[in-house]
Amino acid sequence: MSAHEPRDEVQITVGYRGLGGQPDRLEPRTVKTADGDAPPWDANTELTAVGSDHSRVDGLAKATGRAKYTSDVTFPGLLQASILRSPVARGKLTGLELDAAAKLPGIAAVIPLKQVGHRVRFVGDAIAAVAGTDLHRVRDALEAIRAEYESEPHTVDYLQAAEAPLLGEHGEITDAWPESAAMAQAIAAAAITHEATYRTEVQTHSSLETHGATARWTGNDLEVFCSTQATFGVRGELAQALQARGLDVGSVTVHAEFVGGGFGSKFGAGVEGLACCLLAHAAKAPVKLMLDRFEEHTAAGNRPAALMQLRAGIDGDGRLCAFDVRSFGGCGFNVEKGDGGGGVAVPDYYTGKAKTRRQHLDIATDTDPARAMRAPGHPQGWFGAELFLDELAAKAGVDPLEFRLRNDGQAMRQDQWRFGAERFGWQQARARPNEPGARYRRGVGLASARWSQLGSPGRQQRHGIQCRIHQDGTVEVRSGAQDIGTGLKTVMTLIAADELGIEPALVKATTGHTSDPSGPGSGGSTTTPSLAPAVRHAAFLARQQLAGLVATRLGVEPGEIVHDGGKVGTAKQSMPWRDACKLIGPNPIDVRGERFPNYKQKPFSSTVCGCQFAEVEVDTWTGLVRVTRMFGVQDCGLVIARKLAESQVLGAMLQGISYALHEQRILDRQSGRMLNGDFLRYKILGAEDVPELDCHLMTVHNGHSSTPAAGLGEPPAVAAPAAVANAVFHALGVPVRHLPITPDKVLAALAGRKG
Repeated sequence: MSAHEPRDEVQITVGYRGLGGQPDRLEPRTVKTADGDAPPWDANTELTAVGSDHSRVDGLAKATGRAKYTSDVTFPGLLQASILRSPVARGKLTGLELDAAAKLPGIAAVIPLKQVGHRVRFVGDAIAAVAGTDLHRVRDALEAIRAEYESEPHTVDYLQAAEAPLLGEHGEITDAWPESAAMAQAIAAAAITHEATYRTEVQTHSSLETHGATARWTGNDLEVFCSTQATFGVRGELAQALQARGLDVGSVTVHAEFVGGGFGSKFGAGVEGLACCLLAHAAKAPVKLMLDRFEEHTAAGNRPAALMQLRAGIDGDGRLCAFDVRSFGGCGFNVEKGDGGGGVAVPDYYTGKAKTRRQHLDIATDTDPARAMRAPGHPQGWFGAELFLDELAAKAGVDPLEFRLRNDGQAMRQDQWRFGAERFGWQQARARPNEPGARYRRGVGLASARWSQLGSPGRQQRHGIQCRIHQDGTVEVRSGAQDIGTGLKTVMTLIAADELGIEPALVKATTGHTSDPSGPGSGGSTTTPSLAPAVRHAAFLARQQLAGLVATRLGVEPGEIVHDGGKVGTAKQSMPWRDACKLIGPNPIDVRGERFPNYKQKPFSSTVCGCQFAEVEVDTWTGLVRVTRMFGVQDCGLVIARKLAESQVLGAMLQGISYALHEQRILDRQSGRMLNGDFLRYKILGAEDVPELDCHLMTVHNGHSSTPAAGLGEPPAVAAPAAVANAVFHALGVPVRHLPITPDKVLAALAGRKG
């Protein structure tokens, strides 16, 4: 069959096999594939490399230091750079003198990043940048810059802003609910009602590799090594910003082969990336500009704070009949730019036929703007909603698991709840009593997860993958998209190996160079589901070309050729893979696969489901909370690299524990400066805080593309903080409604219970 010949409709099997002895949920589905696309993998497809516990293909390079990150890149004559930042939270830049700094020894370039008369919006706003032979000289030059400001009154706490709601003595919203006759009627008709206010603090991204870039110019061509989640986005951003210097997109090359995390904060070049390029142009030398840890905490974005109030009612059967939510987001000065970013999401699969209402307001402050962070808006909202549901269940005298089974409208998660509860030992742990007066109290909690990402082909042009088969039997698969540490290279390797019927060791995957085919930014759990079908298509096309060569040698039709087990040929005659590749000659088979749109037929599930269970131990003398174990159940469509997928879930649990118990930005209201902008005072989860962790990854064949992977980066990050908070509620018998759950809040909750 020709690669571009239209195909007939294809019958596939979608769904998933039962969890822990539960019945299978499989069903037939008819789909029509795009002309020339690879035939779909489904529940009956036998795969070898895909779904295995294959180790990370770049693990050795990372462990030995051979992997080069942006901060590792160096060139002869490389200059170091840094940024002068505003000490003023709100005001205007009224003066800027750069000459003294430019005359200092070893200083190659000094440029303004903000013009006199422009607004200053937060402590840390970029004012000017300096490049020199070393950072000591650069810092001296920053001190020599004379910047003058006209200060204005500022607000760094969104709850002190004029638009903020009024809070009572215990942090509850006291403003009356907006009028709604229908909601009031639904609440009044409920058998049991509940109302409470919940709050979360700002969380910084705390990526291991800070933001930054290394840039060099060759004539009018610009080469940038950037720690980014979007190589092509950075290329377009820089080309547009530097148009005045004769730059176009084709003249910019961005590299990000290895990236030390981002969690949503690295989609753009940022002021630091642009400054690096401008300094390199002015100095006529390569320049490196990496943020330090304080800048990372204070000027590189964050997960915004949130305040939520919920009220709801349940009927006599324990089902929600009313669900009312209003929320407020504290997301920095970007509110005034119209960007917002502080929205709070809540689970809608519990509400069924209930009367619902959802209201939100972003409130501006004079702080650095919020940026997307792993599952934007979801950990905040799920913490409030899931803890609220536990409180409502307690009022009704219903076990939290049973309450969710009555209200969760998704069959897949119903299966996950039952399987996870059995594996975790929910009933036994829930029934285990705490001894009266005991210093240490144990509790268990649970929460759900949800995300919606089945991949897409891209907007302007379809995402692509380059596949080359060489005559020595080695295979290259290349994508210009970046691997931010989640394992895209491994995913590409395993898919290509399965499609070609060879060992993964023969495949080399390369990512992060804009000279290769385009790919999506790594955000919203889009990368794997968007690129996996393109990898399949590229390997499929390359396989067809090789099959044509082998068929000619064997004297058979190309359609008879099978690739399997490292051999190529027919059932009667075949040759080893390497021998088949010798037929290629000196020029490799070189094809470009593309990402076709998802099938028009409705997928088995358009969302990714999961749930998590947590156990905590609370020291009632000190108020310290320690998570002792967690278990998660998570689907991500087709599980491609099982070990890496599990790592994603376990890492999300750890990040959620850190958010639930430790992380909080502390600002001085008088100066607007962050007081804990380092890892000494900004507490994140440490090695001794890591509990016993386990998870179960389930493959769900959604039947939406040839390679039905789904997003995984976001969903496991949604549930963890809420599961921990619910476990604390169970241990104490009283909820702590404000994250992080620090010792002072635990002791206050215990004192309130005794009172």
